[in-house]
Amino acid sequence: MNLAINKPHHFFFLIIPLILAFSYYKPKNTFDINIGDTYFVILNLHLGILLAVFYFLLGLIYFCLDKKGIQLNQWITYTHTILTIGGLILIWLLLKRINNNPTKNFEEILKSIKINQYLTYICVTTLFGMIFSQIVFVVSIILKVIKV
Repeated sequence: MNLAINKPHHFFFLIIPLILAFSYYKPKNTFDINIGDTYFVILNLHLGILLAVFYFLLGLIYFCLDKKGIQLNQWITYTHTILTIGGLILIWLLLKRINNNPTKNFEEILKSIKINQYLTYICVTTLFGMIFSQIVFVVSIILKVIKV
């Protein structure tokens, strides 16, 4: 157990096949992002490949740091790993819940809109947390490399 916790690159390399499997499951489906009047439409296949490359780079960084003997702060490593992998899973689950809207009566639709609004806030907050953890991760690597 201690081996797995101290080697976060294992987690990042393990999540890559899962991401690719989900992206190849329905490759022609799309992921839509609506910002104001603009829609960004991304194929699930392309999004999966992009995420797999991103997680591969993170795993590679952790692997190189491990081989060089550079130890980052454990708190930063744990937080970064949990937010990056757990945040992706949380956003995926919440988006599945938001997009699952069976036909209902009017009162249930209004209630569903309010719930979906809160779920969207959680998704956005999680995304900002993931982005912040990437910034802290890069800054901690730069500071550690400068000290070494």
